[in-house]
Amino acid sequence: MARYDDVKVPRGTSRRWEVLISDGEETERPPSRRRTALEFQREHRVLHDLSPDLLREIPLIDQGTRLERRREYLDLHDPARADFRAEGFETVRPGQRIVARSDVSDLAWAELRAACDVVVRRPPLRRAG
Repeated sequence: MARYDDVKVPRGTSRRWEVLISDGEETERPPSRRRTALEFQREHRVLHDLSPDLLREIPLIDQGTRLERRREYLDLHDPARADFRAEGFETVRPGQRIVARSDVSDLAWAELRAACDVVVRRPPLRRAG
């Protein structure tokens, strides 16, 4: 019997779903060390006035990670945008620093949003918690 990958594929639509099974070896990445906002405090104005203890609690999303739809994130490169909801097709670009609300405490999230307001000189907004 011929192997699956040796069988010729018929032309046209077959109206069937084809399932491809991967060994997973080529797509697996070695586990990376979780980076925190403390490592990038000097690079971002948003982080300058936050305490080191607080920054240690704020993990950053790894590059290449797809943002989950309707989840809240904060982009340290764009403090004017402050917190935003992902649409589901965005991925973290190399060098981009993104924080997920689900990864931090409510206090840390409030401090990050307030720091964004200070950087862009926007009066603090009353936001629903």
